[in-house]
Amino acid sequence: MSKTTKKSIILLLAVVVLSGCTGSDNVINNVAPQNNTSLTIDDGTLSSQYSIRLTSPQEGQVLKSPFLVGGEANIPSDIIYVRVKNPSGDIIIEEQTRVNEGAFGVLLTFLFQATDSGTVEVYGIDPSANKEVSLQSVEVNFDTSSSGNTQNPL
Repeated sequence: MSKTTKKSIILLLAVVVLSGCTGSDNVINNVAPQNNTSLTIDDGTLSSQYSIRLTSPQEGQVLKSPFLVGGEANIPSDIIYVRVKNPSGDIIIEEQTRVNEGAFGVLLTFLFQATDSGTVEVYGIDPSANKEVSLQSVEVNFDTSSSGNTQNPL
């Protein structure tokens, strides 16, 4: 096992332990906002109040299933929204997780057949303005040979 792989595993475990996502209690399966109003993108005025630091995955990383989306956040309602998009911009995975003591983490599983690259995005929603805030995104690649199960095979 290479040093990079060992460091990645240690980072993964640290984020999982710190975020408290070792059980399924922190994952919220209903990804749609509870109201039926549409969301708008933050024009920058709300982002200064909130912050997200995405620590995993890293830009250009080749992801195997399952992979960790994790980091630190100070956002309203303590819910992080995660979406994975294919190169065409179509959302292929959506998930939510709670921020626990400033950290978040969620393991995503995939079985992609035609999507070998994409974008991982994380953001919060300001409930008072009904806007996405603190959007962070990274371009990644997917190891399509890795085995995994998902409800969204592509």
